[in-house]
Amino acid sequence: MNLRILACCLVAASASRAADPGITEKEVVIGEAAAFSGPSAGLGVEMWRGATAAFSEVNEAGGVNGRKIRLALADDGYDAEKAAVAVAQLIAREKIFALFGGVGTPTIVKALPVVLKHFGTDGLFYFANFSGAQPQREPPYYKAVFNVRASYREETKAMVDAFVAMGKKRIGIFVQDDAYGASGRDGVRRALKVHGLEIAADTSYPRGQAFAASTAAQVKLLADARGDAIISVGSYQPCAALIRDARRSGWKVPIHNVSFVGADQMLRLLREEEKKGGDSLTGNLLVTQVVPPYEDQSIKLVREYRAAMDRFHPVRPEGTGDGSYSPAGTYSFGSLEGYLSARIFLLALSKAGRDLSRQGFYKTAEAMGRFDIGLGVPAELSPARHQALDTIWFSTATGAGWVATKDPAQVLR
Repeated sequence: MNLRILACCLVAASASRAADPGITEKEVVIGEAAAFSGPSAGLGVEMWRGATAAFSEVNEAGGVNGRKIRLALADDGYDAEKAAVAVAQLIAREKIFALFGGVGTPTIVKALPVVLKHFGTDGLFYFANFSGAQPQREPPYYKAVFNVRASYREETKAMVDAFVAMGKKRIGIFVQDDAYGASGRDGVRRALKVHGLEIAADTSYPRGQAFAASTAAQVKLLADARGDAIISVGSYQPCAALIRDARRSGWKVPIHNVSFVGADQMLRLLREEEKKGGDSLTGNLLVTQVVPPYEDQSIKLVREYRAAMDRFHPVRPEGTGDGSYSPAGTYSFGSLEGYLSARIFLLALSKAGRDLSRQGFYKTAEAMGRFDIGLGVPAELSPARHQALDTIWFSTATGAGWVATKDPAQVLR
């Protein structure tokens, strides 16, 4: 009998040792390296808020297949040079099952070689990074990444097509001077080429630039090129500065931003600036979104998101970041994206079953095919498709906040 007990213990110990990292009897540990400090902290905090609401929701109900979800964090400050270190820290110290969330192109570009190396040796993968850039959607990295959101190519094409349909043919750009901006610039060029057009003026700013910095030089270049529309590919502080400086110069040109900008944070900065100067800064603004409006409660997932945010009310991660960012309200586009991404991850995790492994999750995710997550539009994952969604929503700034529009021509001048 004692020998049998000993043999059972040895088998159990061997099984425990053989389990993939981040998996115990009671929990699954995933890691998020993101911007929780610095001028782009709002992006990381909002993504975290929505994901945390989704994970809290499922944990309160007992977890997934008997395991609760724990989200381990590392702060990269949206600094490309810190990104690989932050990811390596989560892998080594937290023994994570997978990487989740994260913020931005320059950071994921640095993290991808680390992820691909571990994907090849032990099956580690990245799920739902907050970036629409191409590197994680193309060889050699795409196989180690599952994307949820539509790409920047899809966003910029949607906006270029809308501008051209309105008769706007001299489209200038204002982009972040790094891989993120380069990805957006490439998307605009590709979209314009279809219409036989080129970028009218190409301006940029350095990553990390604050709202207080002037963008008057970029505004002048864009205006001197007789731009009749602007596409911005950046984060909320410098993009808000461009809008401020354009409007105060008397230039009312339509200005578009891609979803990564942090639309709620950008509008908040502009509203605060309006109170100081009395100028109207928020007319003729559009943002393409990769999630629907968080006010649209006709959408099932939006109702569930709002209920989870109301119930758990996540504010900011404790012990991570510099505490410089505080949410202005309960809901935001960024937190809705975090919630959506977490829900798709949890769906795949549930389907992977109790006998969980990285390989098992990966195969399950690729086998999901077309599925309904409650958005009213189809989602799909397969071996040939590692991006769940393609849908683009347009939103325009109003006195009541961001409002959805299906036809930008109706709200722009």
